[in-house]
Amino acid sequence: MYGKLADGDVMGLLESLDRDIEWVVPDGLHFGGTYRGREAVLANVFARFNSEWDGFTIEPDEVFEAGDVVIALGHYRAANKAAGRPMTARFAHVWRLRDGQPVRFETIPDTHAMVRTMGVEQS
Repeated sequence: MYGKLADGDVMGLLESLDRDIEWVVPDGLHFGGTYRGREAVLANVFARFNSEWDGFTIEPDEVFEAGDVVIALGHYRAANKAAGRPMTARFAHVWRLRDGQPVRFETIPDTHAMVRTMGVEQS
């Protein structure tokens, strides 16, 4: 799946997910929430990568498999369009699989680094 993203194949990635995928983004980001279904993930997550960031990449450094759970550790890299600043932020991804297909995804990013890059004050 990360290879599909690296190749710019977002639709290929989405097609590999369960139709009713549950996708969790932390509330520390302005688009935080839980999205259900491929279309909701495309509209509320991946569309933001293009509208808010230049060159957004997701680079896993390590991937750990434990049965039906896969954990990836890595970095997000991009430049924020509005602020014109580069960003590098660590992440942990937790994938939960059923019969080898992702049914739940949670991203645990360094929200402070992301929000700081966007020039937004955190409380």
